Amino acid sequence: MVTRILTELEQENIVREICENMNVTSNDIDDFVQEVYLILLDYNPEKLVELYNNKQLKYFLVGIIRRQYYSATSPYYKKYKKYYSIVDENHINKSELNNEEVDDIE
Repeated sequence: MVTRILTELEQENIVREICENMNVTSNDIDDFVQEVYLILLDYNPEKLVELYNNKQLKYFLVGIIRRQYYSATSPYYKKYKKYYSIVDENHINKSELNNEEVDDIE
């Protein structure tokens, strides 16, 4: 039953749509959607089926996505997002350095 639920979520792009509606950036979305599926695979199967049968699964997904994407202590942040910000900062710092070097030459 869990496989059927996850297959349905994937075929209907439900997780991706929720992520897009919650402003998960396009750079993050592919990795993030996969992380959500990993969380669902590790979740208690009976509870997952119960959420699905009670039509509460989308609300559950919103909670997972909100906590994982916006929390600085979440496994997703520790695995991906922290490093994205380090790379972005290094890129910005390098750009600033290059601009300063160009100004010195002129």
